[in-house]
Amino acid sequence: ELKSFAKPNIAVQKVCECVMILKGLPNVSWSGAKAMMTDTNFLKSLIEFDKDAIKDKQAKELKTYTKDSKFTPEEVTKISSAGGGLLKWVFAMIKYNEVARTVNPKRAAVASAEKLLRTKTKELAKTKLEVEQLSVELASLTEQFQEKTSNQKKLKERAETMEARLSAAEKLLKGLESERLRWAKEMNELDESMTNLVGDCLLTSSFLSYSGAFTFEFRKKFTYDTLYEDLKARNIPVSQSFRLENLLTTDVQLGKWASEGLPTDDLSVQNGILTTKASRYPLCIDPQMQAVRWIKQREGKNLVGKIKTFSDADFLKQLELAVKYGLPFLFENVGEQLDPVIDNVLERRITERNGTKTVRIGDSDVEWDDNFRLYMTSKLPNPSYGPEVSGKTMIINYGVTLIGLQEQLLNVTVKMERPDLEMQRKSLVQETAVNKSLLKDLEDTLLLELSSA
Repeated sequence: ELKSFAKPNIAVQKVCECVMILKGLPNVSWSGAKAMMTDTNFLKSLIEFDKDAIKDKQAKELKTYTKDSKFTPEEVTKISSAGGGLLKWVFAMIKYNEVARTVNPKRAAVASAEKLLRTKTKELAKTKLEVEQLSVELASLTEQFQEKTSNQKKLKERAETMEARLSAAEKLLKGLESERLRWAKEMNELDESMTNLVGDCLLTSSFLSYSGAFTFEFRKKFTYDTLYEDLKARNIPVSQSFRLENLLTTDVQLGKWASEGLPTDDLSVQNGILTTKASRYPLCIDPQMQAVRWIKQREGKNLVGKIKTFSDADFLKQLELAVKYGLPFLFENVGEQLDPVIDNVLERRITERNGTKTVRIGDSDVEWDDNFRLYMTSKLPNPSYGPEVSGKTMIINYGVTLIGLQEQLLNVTVKMERPDLEMQRKSLVQETAVNKSLLKDLEDTLLLELSSA
């Protein structure tokens, strides 16, 4: 349509000139425009036009055309529809260029920001990895720190404990300085007694087994003369200053016996040893009732209801209770014959089933308690016991000697003449026994603590 115009309307010519300016063609005139439109690829060139290649100079030149208010697609369309269409294209390119001037910097900024974002994202990922590695390392260091701190605390506590122990040990050594000589002497005596232990044990076992029924003089001769000399003749090591009391009892125990009423003469001490250490139950020849008084005071309330004779109707029942509950039992006024009903008890014929010990007394099987203790006393001054009684019991002669009678008579005289002194004596005896027992317990505790420290 436009090519057919020999001399087109000025508005149509301006449209063509605007197209030529946008395409950057020379000879911006109608003749040049006709040449442009004769190109077979003209429409294709408009469709594929590079909108982003519009220069500022082209935009300024186009403004000289578009500033005319009547230069619009609507007005041009009235003259030529093709010209109106081209002008719409021109206006579209101008509008695009104006928008591109605003959008392109933003696009560039967006592209730059996206590039920067990608860079920072990579850096962030790298930083996160480093943070994770540092976190693992920090956790490991924290654990090591806590472990070292705990070890330091333990070492500090141990150091404080050792310092306290060292201080206590120094005080203890200073406090025990006075005991050094006594302990050194006792150690030497113990070393010597270890060598002589075989002979000493032979003498004590012979004394416990055979000498109970005899008088003090016979025991002394039997033990310290006959047996002792026989051991020496056989070159069996035995203590030079051997005494039964040193091996079979202690000062603490002797003090306790004295506080319980047992006289302190040698015969009474030997009788106490035989009563408490013999393997068989004691049968005491006790015409002066010395053994009865001591046993009653020794056992105290445990003997309530458990002092019987073989003629009592309920002695068997009380004996069963004592055996079952581990209590002491005392038979008084025993004759020259023992009731066979207690033979199983005397000989300890104990049976054990499923962890329970029993002994047969009469027609009953009674549970056996190892704490059970049996005593028998006789007022007969010179009884004649057969071998069966001697085999079942430990016969002990409690007959008082002249020395023992003198000591007891002195005690009775003092009690009558000076009861205050007798009370003081008893109090001192009991206090001495308690103090010796306390000293022994303290020494044992001290040695135990020192050995385990």
